[in-house]
Order: sequence, then C-alpha cells, then structure tokens
Amino acid sequence: MQLEIRPPIGNRRGPLATESLLRAIHRAAPSIEPMTLRILYRCGSVGIAATVPDHLRTLFLQELQDAYPGVTVSARRIDDTAPASITIEQSLGVSPDFSSLRTYDAFLDLADGRHFTDPIAALLSAVRFERNEGQSCEFIIELQPATEKRLKWTLAAFERCSRGFRSQLSKQLFLTWRADPRRSRRIVATVLGKLARHGKAIVLDDAKFNEPLFECRLTVRVSVPKVLLEQANRKRDEIVATLGRFNADARLTEQKRTATSLLSAREIATLWHPPTASGDSVARLQRTEFRELEPPQTLASRKGKFDQTTLGRVLYRRQRQQFGVESDDLRRHLLAIGKTGCGKSTFLFNLVRQQMEAGRGVVLLDPHGQLAEEILDVVPKHRTNDVIYLNTADRLAPVGFNPLVGPAGTDPTLIADGVLTSFKHVFGFDDGSAPRLLHIFRNSLLSIIGSPDASLVALQRLLVDAVYRKSVVGRVDNEAVRSFWLTEFNRWNERDRTQYIASLQNKLGAFTTNEHLRAILDCGQQGIQLRQVMDQSRILICNLSKGTFGHDASTLLGSLLLSSLQLAAMSRADIPEADRSDCVVVVDEFHSYLADGNTTMADALAESRKYRTSYVLSTQMLEQLDQATLAGVLGNCGSTLCMTVGPRDAEILCSLLGSGLTPDDLMRIPKYHAYLRLLINGSAHTFSMKTLPPPRYLPKRSDVVKRVSRMRYGQQCAGR
Repeated sequence: MQLEIRPPIGNRRGPLATESLLRAIHRAAPSIEPMTLRILYRCGSVGIAATVPDHLRTLFLQELQDAYPGVTVSARRIDDTAPASITIEQSLGVSPDFSSLRTYDAFLDLADGRHFTDPIAALLSAVRFERNEGQSCEFIIELQPATEKRLKWTLAAFERCSRGFRSQLSKQLFLTWRADPRRSRRIVATVLGKLARHGKAIVLDDAKFNEPLFECRLTVRVSVPKVLLEQANRKRDEIVATLGRFNADARLTEQKRTATSLLSAREIATLWHPPTASGDSVARLQRTEFRELEPPQTLASRKGKFDQTTLGRVLYRRQRQQFGVESDDLRRHLLAIGKTGCGKSTFLFNLVRQQMEAGRGVVLLDPHGQLAEEILDVVPKHRTNDVIYLNTADRLAPVGFNPLVGPAGTDPTLIADGVLTSFKHVFGFDDGSAPRLLHIFRNSLLSIIGSPDASLVALQRLLVDAVYRKSVVGRVDNEAVRSFWLTEFNRWNERDRTQYIASLQNKLGAFTTNEHLRAILDCGQQGIQLRQVMDQSRILICNLSKGTFGHDASTLLGSLLLSSLQLAAMSRADIPEADRSDCVVVVDEFHSYLADGNTTMADALAESRKYRTSYVLSTQMLEQLDQATLAGVLGNCGSTLCMTVGPRDAEILCSLLGSGLTPDDLMRIPKYHAYLRLLINGSAHTFSMKTLPPPRYLPKRSDVVKRVSRMRYGQQCAGR
C-alpha cells in the first residue's frame, strides 16, 4: 500500500522535521527492508507519497503526523499497469558518495538571505505535465539503513582521498573504480591507491559520517502513451537538470540501476519532505483540505450513558471512534452553521432520529419540508401515536395551532408580546415606525386572549364589528384595556378610526385570507397544546415549506411556534425540575423566524435549560442575524458546529473556535466534515469530526405516520 501524504496549506514545518523522522526510523530499525519515498505526478495532480514496511508503518505515521501538524495520510493501492504506455527510467547516484549534497540549510532567499526557499519546489513543478493525457512521472528514492560493510568500505575511500593523490588521473581512477561493482576494477583501484604518493590533501567534510546513513537508489521514471515518447525524454532530462540544484561536493550523475549511493538523513530530507508554505504556488499540488484537531480525553464515547446523543466520529490521525454529548450539556444548546449542501440536514436528521429512539420529546421546525418528510420515515413503530405532523400543505385535515391559547395560568401579556414580535418580523415595523398600529394591536390581543373564540380571525372581526366588540370588551378584566376601548377608541370619529385600523386590517388580512393558514390558526381551543408536547414527550414535526405555503405565511407560523414554545417551557415552573421531561427543539434556518432586535430567542436560550428544553439551531450565515441576536445566540449556545462558511462568518468563528484555526480552514471544510466546539461537563473543547452518514435504508413509514397523525390531531380542525 502506498501512503499519499498531503500537508496543510501554509505548512511551516520544513525538511528538519523529515530529518528527525528518518533518524527515528534508522534508530528503531537499523536493518530493514527497503522503504520508498516518491515525488510524483499522477491523475493530473502533484504530490508526495511513501511505501513503508508493515512493521514500520505505525512508527512512520506517528512521527510524520507529530512532525507536521495537520498533515493527512491516505492509503492507496499501487497500480503500475499501463498497457498502452511506455516507461523510461534513469538511475542517478552520488559521486563520490562520501561527499555531501547541498542540504536544506543552504536554500535561502537570495533577496535577503533569511527566508527559507523550499528545495523541492522546483522539483514539484518539474514532474508536472501541462496537460493530463495519461502521463505519469516519479522521482523515487529507495532507501534502507547502510550495512556495516558498506560503511567501512566508504570510510576507507574517504580516508584515502583525504591523504591525497600524486596526480589528478590517479584520483579520478580511484573515485571511479572504487565504486564499480566488478572485482577486477576494485583490484586496479587498490593498486593505484598504493602507488599514489602523498601530495596535497583533498579537503573533505567528514560530518556526513557522524549522521545516520542510508543506502539509496535514485530513479527518475516517466510513463507516457507510446506516441509521446519524445515528450517523455524531454521530461526526464528536465527533472535530471532540476536535480542539479542539489550538487555541491557531490554530484548526482547517471549510474547503473543496481548501484546505490550513501546519503545522510539530512540529504534525503532535502530531496523529499512535505512541501512548505513557499511551495504553495506549485500548480495542482495535493494539499490537505481539512486540518485535523485533537479531541479531548474526556470525550464521551457512544457506549456511555443512555442520555447521550451521538454527534459523529472523531477525525484525528487514526482515531475514528464515535462520540456523543450528554443531555445536560445539550441543554446548554447547540448551534450548527454551514453553507447549503455541506451536510447540516443530515446532521439534524441523525440528531432528531436519536431523540425519537430514546423516547424523548422533540420538536422540529423545517422551512424547506424535505427534512420533515425524511424524519417521518424513521419514526420508531412504538412511537407512531406520539407523532403530531403539522403539515402546511395538508388540505384534508390540517393540524391546528392557535397562538392566542397558551398554557393554563400564562400571563396574557406574554402571549400578546409573542404575537406582536412575530408580526414585527414579517412586516418590518417597530415602535418607532408604527406606534399607533402597535398600540391598537396590543390592546386588541389583550382583549381577546382568554376568550373561548380567541384567534387571529376573531381579532380582525373585533376591529370592524361593533356588536362583537361590545360583547368582548364586556368580558375584559384589565382596566387599562377597557379604558382604551371605552374612551380612546370610541372617541375617534368614524373616519379617523377607519384610517387608524386600516393598516392593521391589511396585515391581518394578508394571513386570514390565506385559506391554508386560516385553517391552521382558526381552530379555537382544539389546536396543538405545546405544554403537553413537552410534558408527555411527544414528537412534533412542523413542515413549514415555503414553496407550498408561501414565504410570509411560513415565517409567521414558525415565529409564532417559537414564541409559544418558550411560554410552554417557562410554564413548567409549576412542577419540580427533576420531574420535567427533556424536550429537544430543532430549528432549521432559525434566522427566518427572528426579528431584528428580537430578544425572544436569546431569552429562550438563557432560561430554557432549567426547564429541560434544549435548542439545536441551524443557519447558513451569521450575517442573516442582527448584532443583538447574534451576540445572544453565540453567548448562550454552549456548543458550536462549524461546517463550510463564508469569509465574514469565518472571521467571527475563528475567534470563537480557537485552536489556531484560520478563516481559510473554515472556508474549505469538505462535505460532512466539521469543527466542533463541544461543551463537556461545562468546559468547551474544539476538535475535528465527521458527521454520521445518511442512512442507507429508510423504512418508508411516512404514510402510516401521516395517517395516524391526521386521525388523532387533524380531524378537530378539518371541517372549519
């Protein structure tokens, strides 16, 4: 198996780290079978790879990943079969092999003499073909620790050269024939050595013999279709010429394929190492797209307690174990951010599925509809009767929801504020732009909340029907509200009154004239009771598809549901905290339901933990939130899941996630990958992960679940 190595963009760890790796391998296994290092071009991309013996693979990977943080390694089978290709090779050797090549410490930017220039940047460019026409190219280093016999032989040659030769000819004969594998030439070299007279000594650096040495075979290999033979020869010559930049006392020259050269760990590291940041400009260079971060040791495994929710798998080096989040940490809420198509819906799908399987209460608000439909297919059989499916596209028996009916004992002012906030978001008005409209709207809501026929449809009737208004006002207990109707409202003449309420009538009429929305909202006291959903661990799936329901109608209904959920959660203060069942509220594209300056969501996140309500919020861009809401969400969500984001969001999230992440890291996260800032026992930790894959098989239970939900919860409003 060949290990393909991809360093991160901006890698600042140079050849010195590779030298340390080679020293460790030499020290751990002084006599091993050969390993192979490659700089290659294949399938249109340039990269580096290694083939390591099985018993050294763990050591190699550990040393490599420790030396180069963020590097990723993938195994790939070597397939050298190319029936329609022709391969040409050239073997290179170091002459003399006891001299040193130019090493990485000599490669400095000539402009200032300080900045490091990657020695293999030119080599990476040289192996690349301009067009991918079935060509491949490799610079191969086969190496193994030098034997004791080879070291003694080379050291003897070094000492002989150090003493000097009588003539230049005798020196050249000695250096050439000393390395010749044939016995006859070795004998001649020995005779010439004995006949040599001591002359001026050749100054050589013996530091090479103080380092770990390897017997190396260097090969340039080019494979091309037969019609491109001339191009292959040119490419081979180009690579050989590029390798000339490493010549110093020693030179890389052509030699026989069976011959080997003696190279130190430093020389090999100069010729092969993960490219540094100065090599980022090399076209089509393979780089890791995802920087892996180490998980904390306190991470909960999937085999932990029953109240864990599995979020995905750890993605760090060879670690791939599943992990989860404790229910108490999930009550501090989770924020999922990522562009469309990065895998957020799959993450939410698996999270909701686990809540249903664990018997917990769960509420899902889906503005697209696809996630809601898919969730119905995986509802456990034993929980079919627990499902309430609020489908805005249901024309036969829609499930009702009346936002003016809250839990028993709820302050009407809180209900009215929630409805007002939702309308503010849809129409974009506030106390500064429409004070009179809000004044009339608030008093109208406080007048009708608590009555048997309270609904938004009845609210519109209250404004225009004097007889009905008189009967409603007669039941109002709030003196301030009664005073508004009996003094202020009646004091307006008919013309002013018509003008004042016209704007409110238009806004209410935009929804009451929508037959589908009216069928849901005008259900009296028989609609969904959110307090029961929480207390009885029901499953509420809200399909608020904007495509079938309309953008404004979907936004209003979702906003009303969120505000009512907060009231239902807070109303559970009348039972002990230990007796409150957990309820997980999952809101996809939650920014759609929040008004600018709205503190409802921030308040819900801050207060709901003690009421055993957990929020999982999903959005594509943080820019869709105003500053106040953004601060509230980021400040109150204990855990943050970051998938691929845009440049502005990346800058915000880098400071939140920490761990040395850069905006570039967050903008190129692959699909189904993420960085997670997870709250563990009150302490946050950031690490890399991969979400659970989508299920291979769906039971297709949606038809049964829809039918049961319609029979149990939809018939009450079907005839309205």
